[in-house]
Amino acid sequence: MSPRTRRTADRLPPPTASEAAFERALASFDKIRMTGQTRGTTGCVDDAMGDSVTPSLSKGDGGASGTPEEGRDDFVERAYRESASYLVREPFASIGEAHRFHTKIVGVSFEGRQDVVAGLREGYELALERQPDNPHDANAIAVRYGQLQIGFLRKEIAMHVAPRMDSGTRYRARIESLTGGTAAAPGGGARHRGVNILVERVAAESARSQDGALQRAHVRGDAVRVALIGDRQPREAQLAVLARVDAGKNTLAVFGTGRGKSYCFQYAAACRALESEQKTLVLYPLRALANDQYDALSRRLDGFGLRVHRANGAISSEEREDLMQALHTGDWDVILSTPEFLQFHYDAFTGKSRPSLVVVDEAHHLFESKHRAAYGRLGRTIAALGDPQVLALTATADAEAFEHIRRELRVDAWVIDPTVRENLHIVDARATKEKAEYLRRVFGDGGKAIVYCNSRAEATKTADALRKTYGNEVMFYHAGMNSPDRARVEQLFREGALRVVVATSAFGEGIDLPDVRHVVLYHLNFDFTSFNQQAGRAGRDGGYAQIHLLFGEADRRINEYIIDRSSPTIGVLRELYKGMRGLASGGVLRLSHVDIARTLEIGKADERTVAAALHIFEDENLVELGSDDDGRYVRFQPVTGKIDLSKNERFAEGEAEREDFARFCELVLKAQPSALEAIVNRPIYPERAELVR
Repeated sequence: MSPRTRRTADRLPPPTASEAAFERALASFDKIRMTGQTRGTTGCVDDAMGDSVTPSLSKGDGGASGTPEEGRDDFVERAYRESASYLVREPFASIGEAHRFHTKIVGVSFEGRQDVVAGLREGYELALERQPDNPHDANAIAVRYGQLQIGFLRKEIAMHVAPRMDSGTRYRARIESLTGGTAAAPGGGARHRGVNILVERVAAESARSQDGALQRAHVRGDAVRVALIGDRQPREAQLAVLARVDAGKNTLAVFGTGRGKSYCFQYAAACRALESEQKTLVLYPLRALANDQYDALSRRLDGFGLRVHRANGAISSEEREDLMQALHTGDWDVILSTPEFLQFHYDAFTGKSRPSLVVVDEAHHLFESKHRAAYGRLGRTIAALGDPQVLALTATADAEAFEHIRRELRVDAWVIDPTVRENLHIVDARATKEKAEYLRRVFGDGGKAIVYCNSRAEATKTADALRKTYGNEVMFYHAGMNSPDRARVEQLFREGALRVVVATSAFGEGIDLPDVRHVVLYHLNFDFTSFNQQAGRAGRDGGYAQIHLLFGEADRRINEYIIDRSSPTIGVLRELYKGMRGLASGGVLRLSHVDIARTLEIGKADERTVAAALHIFEDENLVELGSDDDGRYVRFQPVTGKIDLSKNERFAEGEAEREDFARFCELVLKAQPSALEAIVNRPIYPERAELVR
């Protein structure tokens, strides 16, 4: 299927962690609880699930933003005044963050431009020109073919792209398809000609200069380290891991939460790519984790010219096409993937795309998830890629798991960081009803605190409630805020001008502050890794710190509701396929995902479920998805024989998320605080193992 046939809305990159799901799912969950019905629910998946819903930064980079000149009180008061607008979800809000997007040029019917458009052809290169003095729109971006102006980017897109162009970001464009011109319009005459274009952000190439040794020495010795961990020096255990990786050894690192596992592979992957074009494949047990790491790595190493991709069933069709093209040509440096994606697309990682380093993060899943087909054969799959070097990382490897990982990945070196963070203490406040009052009491000690919520709206509401007690020392933080405002919150919190930040998971990877005295898990996480990561952000200076658990059994039901809608079961997939086929006319269905869900009224299915199901059906050649002059369509394909949807990559990833969440809940909702404290503050490793080999 040609990328030209898809609508713009399908091509925006998904988030790695979106809070939209929790808010909508919570509203829908309450409705179900009161009415027992599912009609009209519109819940979409939470950021932690990392599925294909477009992330929405409700205020683009063109909005007001904090600056160093704006004092704390002025900034905080402005942010609270604008807090409602941060929660408005624009369809194009994430365009500024996208590396590429498709859109239709507007204004092609004016000033004789139809004659110009008539002479254009698919594939023609176009230029984008900022027009800050445009009397109609200060964010105007004209689209030109040579000296000829064709039209403009639509205003809703330009408001997010223009500030980036003004700050030096460069874009290029080309014609993807031409529409109209010949077919009769409904009222007679010819349709107006239209132009659909692909816009791509030109990646910075500063770190890929031809200045050989000098540039490589600069990158390796300083720039990558500073980009990843700031002015701090790596810990001794981190340096020991990197030394073994540099020596070409298959290495296992066992580090406790907050001890810097990610730095080991991020640094190695970036330096290898920049110095010698070596490729690194990183594997995660869940697509949400891969998406979170993708966001963090892209943000930290922006400007180095690294070609980073994520590979899982939750990414959009557009992003998937980019990924598959990069795999075909070998034009990539780092891919963050799930084992299922590697299993189903093994052939794509051969030839020009053969990785020189494979990183297995959360490597204990090799042992704990042997029943997952992708993990059961992961060691053989990696070996079949030509025996690339392996770096495995985990915080949990008892004697049996340790030996299993060593055997499967042929590990010949390891580094165990035995540090026990005895300063961390779990406070069991699970199922607390008066959460705001609890927080007011806890924060009276004057220490810095992070409160983690699953929802942008809940983070804003909770911060506002705490502000009534603690004034402008309290601020919210979520992905709906524009980048400058988020950076300002981080800066003020780091400096101590802010004392409490109430945040979603967007305040995550890369937030490495030493003096956080309290971390509050206001809602239930979706997996062990996010639980450990958020809890582990407390007390990194070694001082006394508390982790407060405020979630309860009700959170479990809400999260299950979210997972079911983003990861349809076999039963729901069958019902949706049968129902959609029944709605089709002549084998073609032209309804939005929302309308399909509302018309069919299948339990545990909303527009997110429909979108996920259609991607699975497309993978299995059951349908063709596309759009034409009449809009988006689903075309049902001829089917011969039985199709086993359970063997689909996207389905397998969804089942893994469902299973992982169930296992997580069984422990975190029932375990004694001492057991949870042990999970957070120390690594698990064989008692008799050498610490370094």
